[in-house]
Amino acid sequence: MTSALKTAAWISGPEFDYGSDNAGYFDEHHNHIVKTDFDCDTPEGAALEIASLGYRVARINGQRVGKDELAGAWTRFDKLVYFDRYDISDLLVAGKNSIEIELGNGWYNPAPIFLQSKQSLRDSLSEVGTPQVLAAVVAADGTMLTCTDANWIWREGQLTFNNLYLGEHRDLGFEGVERGAVVARPNTRVLAPSVVPGCSREGVVMPGAAREFADGILIDMGQMIAGIIEFHFHARAGQKVTINYAEQLDEEGRLLFAENELIQQDILTCIEDKNFFTNEFCWHSFRYAFVEGLSMEDFERFDAYYVHTALVQTGDIVTDNASYQQLFDAARRTKLNCIHGIWENSAFDRFGYGGDMAALFNSNAFLFDTEGLLDKTLGDFSRDQTARGGVPATVPGVGVGTACPAPGEGPLLWQLAYPYLAVRADQWYGRKDLLEREWPQLERFSQYLLSFDPAELAQFCLGDVGGISDSEGETPDREFVGWCAIFWALSCVDEVANRLGKQNQTLEAAIEKLHKQIVERFAHADGSFGDGTQTSYAFAAALGLGDGRKLSHKLAEAIRANDGVVSCGMFGSVLAFDMLNRFGLDEFVEGWLLREQSPSFLDMLSEDSGSLKGVFGGHIISRNHAMMSGYVQWMAQALGGIRVADDAQAANHLVISPFFSPKTNSLTCSYVTPRGQVCVSWERQAAGIALTVTVPAGTAADVWVDGAINTLPADDAPITQAFLIEA
Repeated sequence: MTSALKTAAWISGPEFDYGSDNAGYFDEHHNHIVKTDFDCDTPEGAALEIASLGYRVARINGQRVGKDELAGAWTRFDKLVYFDRYDISDLLVAGKNSIEIELGNGWYNPAPIFLQSKQSLRDSLSEVGTPQVLAAVVAADGTMLTCTDANWIWREGQLTFNNLYLGEHRDLGFEGVERGAVVARPNTRVLAPSVVPGCSREGVVMPGAAREFADGILIDMGQMIAGIIEFHFHARAGQKVTINYAEQLDEEGRLLFAENELIQQDILTCIEDKNFFTNEFCWHSFRYAFVEGLSMEDFERFDAYYVHTALVQTGDIVTDNASYQQLFDAARRTKLNCIHGIWENSAFDRFGYGGDMAALFNSNAFLFDTEGLLDKTLGDFSRDQTARGGVPATVPGVGVGTACPAPGEGPLLWQLAYPYLAVRADQWYGRKDLLEREWPQLERFSQYLLSFDPAELAQFCLGDVGGISDSEGETPDREFVGWCAIFWALSCVDEVANRLGKQNQTLEAAIEKLHKQIVERFAHADGSFGDGTQTSYAFAAALGLGDGRKLSHKLAEAIRANDGVVSCGMFGSVLAFDMLNRFGLDEFVEGWLLREQSPSFLDMLSEDSGSLKGVFGGHIISRNHAMMSGYVQWMAQALGGIRVADDAQAANHLVISPFFSPKTNSLTCSYVTPRGQVCVSWERQAAGIALTVTVPAGTAADVWVDGAINTLPADDAPITQAFLIEA
């Protein structure tokens, strides 16, 4: 960041006035565009540094700056604001230039709507207000060419309403006139460079089908979208066109809206003849769109684009098994549909739930470079830490959560994400600096957990949510899982301490005591724990509460007795898949993943929308929900045989142990570690299974073949080794 941005002012048009009860939010309010002119002698190397409260689009000489969508990262704005830097050499000319910045509400000016909280989203955030921008144009030598200040002017934009959930109302013929000087505010905020890539458009999706009704046109995109539309059409001047969006249809083939009646809707006021509309400051989760006010003859094009954080894909699986490929592709698509600057659990409420972050991390980190997301998320947790040391259910915090110890503190497995992700930051990416940065807050978090009687604290746990066996408001072995969550979270803090060389004997003694308490309270003579559910076996095995091998075999027996159905929820499923893989029981996971009859993943995907639902049946909140996508972790570790070892730093130690699925003839799995690409490829041949393993430089690998270990020591160059497992 240059000194120019430090001295810039936050600017906007006049403050929006929605009344004391915020009811006026839904009235017509044009968004703001701020602008100025400036001189530039040498365009080469010039840059725009920009931060915003809310979303923004910057244009220089009429041309858009960068390709980011939904620019303006969501944070605790009162504690930190991220800024971006763009090279604008190609947009400038020698001489006079103009810059204008259009502002949208984003997460800074949300609607007073109710989602998962007893109070409105607007009342739940730490700071809300009129969208603002802070910007500076800087020459290559650091000279400031212009920065936002009281000399800029503002005008109204075409948007009369914009909300990231509810959509946009745009007057396509409106041309706002200059209204005078902006409102300028001194910059007293903490700024930091963005660590998460911006959102971008990915690929065009054209409608799969369209059907005309008396009152409008139903468009089926053929797959679930989380993104925006581009709509070319003809209309009369002043004509109103309404577009409603939904993920599913009712029995009569009409849009079926969410129970909260928060309808995703764009409303357009048209110009004469040719019109064009695209979303600017919102995105929709939908497969179906219903257009009112036009006939089929008025349409030119109705296209959709996926919009999500531009994460680099690091992991891939290619196989001849069509069902496995479908599962992998659906998980990848759904995960991207639920990442817009934060790890969202679903496209329904768009919050960053800690529970989902923890349960899905390994699968997310295999698929994508999530280092920047880890950096931001850990900071979000520490910025939202309460005075007594707890952390919220979601980050940034939105005041939601059930079974919470206190306001601002989430249920236990959601708070677990904070220390759990810290461990993974070092294990997968070698980011010990993040551990150092977060250590004071993590240590305080452990003290917070230890300040409770565990029997009391364990009640603040939602349990293993998302399982097939869930009853209304209840999850399997909830009390046992609550105790496990405390033990797990403290163990993660202890591992962070050990990775930093800060061993804490007091903490270790407390963890050992808690271990004994859990065993005494929940273990039974037959080796089971709690109520003997699949979830209890998975948690007990994964957390070392008993003999892992015996517990994993008992888990396998429980799955067999349940007709091959894994009834665990979001956490238990991932733990179950992991433990079954560690002890050579992969056939039970395979049976579940390739099961076709309901309940199953393949049945979930039978609608051909290309995305996962939040649950297997019953009340489905979202059909664009990543909660159960953690099976990708098993696909990578078992089918692909690639596991980042528990003691790894920056993935410098791998365990390679493929499960040669009898239902698969060939498979290639690759993952780009911080040191390079590891690749495992196997194929059935007449002589047996041909296996080829490549590990990057600086990486040690333990390769298990036919029950024997082959150690590949870390080398200065990549190592490739071939094996033949004879038929």
